[in-house]
Amino acid sequence: MASVKLLILLFLVGLAKAGWRTDLELVMSRMTQAAFDNASHEDLEHLLSLLKADGSFSDLVYGQDDSESFRTHGRRQSALLYHHLNGKDLTAEILTCFSFITYDAPPNTDSNWWSHVIGVPSKMWEGVALAKDLLGTELLTDFLDRYWKDTPAGPVWNPEDNPSSMAGGNLGPRAMLGEVEGLLRGTYAEVHAQVQEALFVDLADRQPYDGNGLRQDGCLHQHNIGGDHNTDLGYLDHTLNNLYNGNYGKELLRFVSNLMSWYTGTDLDFQDATIEGLFAAFLECQQWLFRGHTQEPSTCGRHINDGTSITLYATRGGVRDTGYNLQKLGRHLEEVQAVLHRYDHVLPEPEFALSGNKYFFNSDLTVHHRREYMASVRVLSNRTTRPETWPPTQNGDGYFQGDGFMTILIDAKEYGNPKKEVFLVYDWARVPGVTNLYTTEIPQYRTGAYWSGHFFNDAKFSGGVSDGQVGVAAMVCRRPYVALRPLKSWFFFDDVIVALGTGISLGAADATGESVITTLAQLAFEGTYVIGTNNGEEVTAAFGNNVETQPVFLHHRNIGYVFLNGDERLFTLADSRTHGDDAIDIFTAWLDHGSTPDNVSHSYVVLPSFDLDQTRLFAANPHVKVISQGHDLHAVCHEPTKTIGAAFVKAGALTPSACGNSASLSLLVDTPCLALVSVSSESLDAAELSVSLADPQQMYDVIRIVVTYAGREAERVVQLPLPPKRGSSVTVAVTV
Repeated sequence: MASVKLLILLFLVGLAKAGWRTDLELVMSRMTQAAFDNASHEDLEHLLSLLKADGSFSDLVYGQDDSESFRTHGRRQSALLYHHLNGKDLTAEILTCFSFITYDAPPNTDSNWWSHVIGVPSKMWEGVALAKDLLGTELLTDFLDRYWKDTPAGPVWNPEDNPSSMAGGNLGPRAMLGEVEGLLRGTYAEVHAQVQEALFVDLADRQPYDGNGLRQDGCLHQHNIGGDHNTDLGYLDHTLNNLYNGNYGKELLRFVSNLMSWYTGTDLDFQDATIEGLFAAFLECQQWLFRGHTQEPSTCGRHINDGTSITLYATRGGVRDTGYNLQKLGRHLEEVQAVLHRYDHVLPEPEFALSGNKYFFNSDLTVHHRREYMASVRVLSNRTTRPETWPPTQNGDGYFQGDGFMTILIDAKEYGNPKKEVFLVYDWARVPGVTNLYTTEIPQYRTGAYWSGHFFNDAKFSGGVSDGQVGVAAMVCRRPYVALRPLKSWFFFDDVIVALGTGISLGAADATGESVITTLAQLAFEGTYVIGTNNGEEVTAAFGNNVETQPVFLHHRNIGYVFLNGDERLFTLADSRTHGDDAIDIFTAWLDHGSTPDNVSHSYVVLPSFDLDQTRLFAANPHVKVISQGHDLHAVCHEPTKTIGAAFVKAGALTPSACGNSASLSLLVDTPCLALVSVSSESLDAAELSVSLADPQQMYDVIRIVVTYAGREAERVVQLPLPPKRGSSVTVAVTV
C-alpha cells in the first residue's frame, strides 16, 4: 500500500512539474511577444549604416553622455531583433552588438543611480528577451551580470531593498525588469515570489498613510514625506500624502500591468487582491485624471516643466499602454475599453463618456467630468504635500501649484503641442485658480531643509464633498511664510463652475509693490478672445495687453468666464514666448486685487464648452446665485437643478432662500463641514431632499443637521465615514 501511495505521489508531482513547465513556457512566450510589441521599428538601412564592425554605433559616444548612448544602443538592439524576426537574417549583427555592449563598451559614468538600475535596463530588456535563443548561455549571463546585477548602483532587483518605501516609478519597472532577468536566468521562482509580496504591499494592502502605494481613495501616492509634530516638519505625526499619478504612478501602472499580463491564467498568476488593486488604481483614479491625450497637470509631479510633453506622455503610458495591458487580464473589459475610447476620442461617444464628480480625500483633488469637458482643482491641507518641486531644474518654480490649481480641458490641446507645451515658458506666479501675491522671483524649496514648511498648508479645513455627479471643494489658506489668508471654494455643477474667494487681505508691512492676483487662465492662445464690458460693448482682442474695469464676461478657447461681483479689474495678456527655436503662444487672464487689498473677494463663473453666444446669454441671465460669501460660509445655488452647495467653516445655518423654483430652503449643521442639498421631489405637503456631507478636517464621527423646507423641519444625525475613509462623502435622503 505504501508503495502505491508513493507512486501516486510521484505521479502527482510529475503532473505538477509538467504543469509548471507548461505555464513557464506560456509566460516566456508572452514576455517575448511583449518585447516584440515594444521593440523599436527604426529603419534597418539607417541602422546598418551606423553599425560598426565591432558592434558599436558610429554616432554614439559611450560613457561620455551619461546613459544616453547605452539607452540608444539598447533600443537599437531591439530594432535589429524586430527586423530579424520579420525575415531578415541579422544574426551576426545582433551577436556583435551584444558582444560589444557586454565586453567592450566603456564604463557608464552616469552619476544617477536611476539610470543604472532602471533607465538603461528599461531600454535593453526588449532586445535581450528577443535575443535569448541567439546569444548562448555565456554571453546572455555576462550581459545580464553587467546591466542587471553588477551595475555601479547595485542590482536591478535587490531583495534587500524595502519595496514598501519605494516609489511606484521605481518599484514598477524594477519588478518587471527583475522578472525578465529571472525568466532569462531560470531563477524566476524566487524573484516572482518576492515581486508578488512587494506588489501586494503596494497595491492590495492599502494603508491610510504609511509609505508609498495605493491609498483608500484609489490613487497612487509617491515620494511621501514623513513628519512628526514635534520634530522636522512641525505639522503631522504621520506620512504626508503626495498624489503623483502622472509620472511615477504611470510607471507603476504600465510596467506592472505588462508584467501581470504575462502570468495571467497560469499557476504563477498574481494574487487576486493584487490584480484588483491594479485595476482599482486604474479605474478608481487614473481614468479620472485625463481628457484625450492630456493628463491633469497637478498630478505630473516634478517633471511638469522638464522640457518635453509630460501631460501627453503621462496619458500614453498611464492610460493607453496600461489599458492595453489590462485588457489581456480579461477583467473589467467594458470599463477598460471605455477608458481607451476616451483616450482616442476627445469627444467620446455618449455610451463611453465619463460623467461624474469625485473628490480624492487622501489626495486633496476634485475632478469633474462631463462628455464635453473635464475640470479639476488641486487644494492643500495639513495632510498633503503640494506637487513635487525640486530646485533648480525639476519644477523648481512650482511654488503655487497646490493652492487651488484649476484645470479646464475641452479639446485636450489647451497646453499646446507635443514637445511645445506651455509649461516650458509658463509664468509660475500665475497658476489658474490660485490667489497669490505676484512675484517674478518664485520661491524655491526642498523637503528636509529648515524651510520645508513651504510645502504645506497649516489649515485642516481643506477638502471636498461629492454626491457622485456634482461637488464642492474648499480650502482655508494658512500657508506658512505667506501672509495671504483667504477662504477659497469651488462649486462644480452640471454645466458651470463657480469660484469664490473671501478675506483677500495684505497689509502694508507685507506689500512688495506687486499686486495680489487671482489667475483665471494660462493656456495655449487660440488667436482672439472677447471681453464683454459693463456698458454693453465687446472688445475683441488678439496679441498684446488689455485691462478692463468691471468686465461682464471673458471668452477664449470655448471657455467663458462671467464675473458676479461687478468690481473686478481684469487683465489679459496674449503673447509669444520663446523656448529654444520654438515660439509658444500663451493666453493669460487674471484679476488684479491691488498691492494692499483689504478684505477683498472674488466671485466668478467658469463656463466650460460654452461658445461666445452661450456665454453672452449666461452673463445676461446667470442661473447660479451666490447665497453667502462670508468669512465662515460660502454657499451657491444652481437654479436648474435646485441644488445648493455650502462650505461651513464653522457650525451654523444657511439663510433660508429659494433655489430656482423651490420653496425656501435652509440647512443647519453643528460641525464645520461641506454640504450639498438638492430637491429630489416634492408634493404639496412633503419634499424629498438629498443631502451629501463631508468633513474636510477629517476629525468628526457624526454631524447633526436640521433641514428646513417650506417652513417644515427635519432633524437627522448623520454618521460620517470612519477611518480609513475619513474625508469621503456620505449621502442621505431626508423627507421634510
